[in-house]
Amino acid sequence: MDPYSLLELFDRLVAEVATELSELDDWGPSGQRPTQYTHDVIADDIIIQGLLAQGLPVLTEESGLVAPEGSRRDMVVVVDPVDGSTNASRALPWYATSLCAVDRAGPLASEVVNLAMGDRFRAIRGQGAESDEIELGPTACTNLADAIVAFSGLPPAHGGWRQYRAFGAAALDLCAVAAGTFDGFVDVDGAHGVWDYLGAMLICQESGVPMADVHGRELVVLDPAQRRAPVAAATPELLGQLVSMAAGWA
Repeated sequence: MDPYSLLELFDRLVAEVATELSELDDWGPSGQRPTQYTHDVIADDIIIQGLLAQGLPVLTEESGLVAPEGSRRDMVVVVDPVDGSTNASRALPWYATSLCAVDRAGPLASEVVNLAMGDRFRAIRGQGAESDEIELGPTACTNLADAIVAFSGLPPAHGGWRQYRAFGAAALDLCAVAAGTFDGFVDVDGAHGVWDYLGAMLICQESGVPMADVHGRELVVLDPAQRRAPVAAATPELLGQLVSMAAGWA
């Protein structure tokens, strides 16, 4: 499946998720496991079934790797059905569905959609990134003292930034760096699975935003047990400062 067809498929699946959630009355816990909500389960089922119908294996936060006999082995779609689930449960309009197709060369095509507001971020490897047909690009911030930084987790000390935000959905936070809304993003706790950041990572990279793991580890991992501490910044200079700051807290 070519990247344009993948994005069309992602569009259809996200639209189905948005429709189902618009009719949802119970936004509480699923009762199946801690920190999982009813909307996580609903979105997960819709996306898994839609991807499997196209012969695509899927790696999701809720179900792990699902790859039935006969499915493709050269591609997997990494999915966070609802990134920012707690925000969604409290009606905070900062939660998203994130999908990223990964082939043997790495992330190929991705889409992150704010389910509450409708903002749509998309990227294809080597072809840039856009939001609602507007090309994305970061700020030119090179100095931490001038930066507005988004955090996941509680910073243990002030790192010298100008201002900070903690909105609670890593995929959207990272897309906001790609769009020039934030200057940087730091995962303080190092608790993110690949589904949390991979779709937004391709969007960042294609918009010119460099990313790294605080500890220098590879970010493109397809092991559901692995966790990473992604950092993104508008410029390489700012990225170095953010990584040094976060590494000092570890």
